[in-house]
This record gives sequence, structure tokens and C-alpha cells, in this order.
Amino acid sequence: MEMLSTQLLQTACPFLDAETQALLKVQFRPKQYKRGEALLRQNEIWQQVYLIESGLIRLYFLRPDGREFNKNFYREGQLICPLTNNMQTQPSLFGISCIENCTVWQCSANHFIESLKAQQKWIELQSHFLSKLVDHKLQREHDLLSLAAKERYADFCQREPDLAERVPLVQLASYLGITDVSLSRLRHASK
Repeated sequence: MEMLSTQLLQTACPFLDAETQALLKVQFRPKQYKRGEALLRQNEIWQQVYLIESGLIRLYFLRPDGREFNKNFYREGQLICPLTNNMQTQPSLFGISCIENCTVWQCSANHFIESLKAQQKWIELQSHFLSKLVDHKLQREHDLLSLAAKERYADFCQREPDLAERVPLVQLASYLGITDVSLSRLRHASK
């Protein structure tokens, strides 16, 4: 049976000790997802933890008119986990899907969280990821409210050059709060 590499888990959670990593590794199973495939649909209960080995994933909101608004992007070596009680027990406010074909290691969120609680590591993991989430949200809110589209795009390219190249135009435009036509113009003007 294939087992999650210690290196991948360590990349995602460098603060976990070897004993905790060993307990978690055996819980994960690999799964292949195709581009566009959903890992979680909006309004479903979030029951899995995802650790990305290869590929690119997005979190997004589906508006009542059917349009999508991208919330965040995740790539290799990143963990996606329901961090709060509401995220674990209530219908999800957002969806998670693949932008590229992906290899994702996944395990039961309940088992993952209970294992971390037993090792007295859940609060540390939760705090680490919630802190990153708040920092990201504040930066994003600032950019959307304070910067012109050209500045938002330039700042994103500077902070996330890899994502700027990998995320499809329509997905990136949605994330930046502009139309794909406007983003296309900005890309051509910056070359």
C-alpha cells in the first residue's frame, strides 16, 4: 500500500514532531482528480483533509446567479483542512475544485483532528493555519478595496509569480475582482 511521504507532510506542517507525523501519515490515501473535478461542493459537509502532492486547487463561492468568485488557490505541499467547528459541522459556504489534474492525499477530517487533539497538537495546527488565513484575508481585502485593477494584478504577480503563470485567466480575473477581458488587457500591457 502506498504511503504519504514524510517530506510532503513536513512541508505542509513543519511544526509537527516526528511522532505526530507518523500517526497522521497512515491515515492518508492518495486520490487522483481531473481538472474541474470537485473535492467539495458548496453546501456539502466538509469531511476530508486534503494534502496536495501535485496540481492546483481553488476555493470558490458560487453566487445565486451561477457565477463563481475565487476565494483562494492552493498548490503542491499545502494542506486544506476544516479549521473551525462550523467548517466541520455546517454546510460549506464554498466549494473546492481542481484547476489542474491533481494528486491529493486525503483522510477523514474527524480522524485527523482527533489524532492531533490526542497529541495536543490540534490547537497549534489550527492557530498556525488560522493566522495565515487571517493575514491572507486582510491583504486580499486591502487589495480589493484600496488598489486599482492594474495594481492588484501587479502585486499578485510580485507576491505569487508561480500562481500568476499557472492560474487560468478567467480564474485569476475572478480572484482579482476584474473581468477576464480587463485582465487580458493588463497582461498584454505589462509585457
